Amino acid sequence: MTDTTHTRPPGSGSRQGELGDEGSAELPSLAPWEPPASPAVPEADPDRVRALVREARMAASEADRAGVAGTLNQQLDALAAGGGSREVADLLEQLLESGQLAGLEDPGGRACRAAATEALTRLGFPYALEVRPEDLAFLRGQDGASQDFPWRPTAAGALLVAGIAAQWGVPLLQGESLEGPVLPLVLLMGLSLMALVPGLLGPERSASQRAGLLGLLVLSLLQLFLGVFGGYYGALSGGAGLLAWLLLMLPRR
Repeated sequence: MTDTTHTRPPGSGSRQGELGDEGSAELPSLAPWEPPASPAVPEADPDRVRALVREARMAASEADRAGVAGTLNQQLDALAAGGGSREVADLLEQLLESGQLAGLEDPGGRACRAAATEALTRLGFPYALEVRPEDLAFLRGQDGASQDFPWRPTAAGALLVAGIAAQWGVPLLQGESLEGPVLPLVLLMGLSLMALVPGLLGPERSASQRAGLLGLLVLSLLQLFLGVFGGYYGALSGGAGLLAWLLLMLPRR
């Protein structure tokens, strides 16, 4: 019986499980490519927010309290990013009014009270209107606006209201009737007041504040144009709105 040796052709490679001349070669993976995992974004959880508040209040050390406060601020930001709802607004208001967030700050120095107030303002209309003045003042102080003129927001709001009241009162005192369609003028005045709200209550340099100030400017210029060039009333309310916008746009010190 003849011993026959089978020789493979050059370049044919080796069968599975056999080693070639250059050692074992790792076969390329046929699994589909997966992108690297992105950082996890915490989901809004009202129950977890309550639990974190209790945990922060009961922390044994300042370092532990600051660490829990950092997680709590992330949850508060997530609540604001989830969109406005009555449940979320009630939770934020309850935390602020009860004083449970007092003295809680994350390692970066951001107060949980400021984070909750900002979250409530970011929920939009009508929840932003429910922010308490003292919480809003605390938020502005946290943002470094404590050196700003404290009278500017009050003066801007009072100026616009006074301009609207004068727009209706002056013609009546003079025994005149308003010329032109009254309904569009009422609508423009109402929209100006609504635009003033986020301009006053919105967080500093936020999108809601910029949108409110832009709306106030456009509506004021439109009323001014109708009153001066259109032959209708609206010059007083438009001029007052423009002055209020200028007050809010002054550079901050």
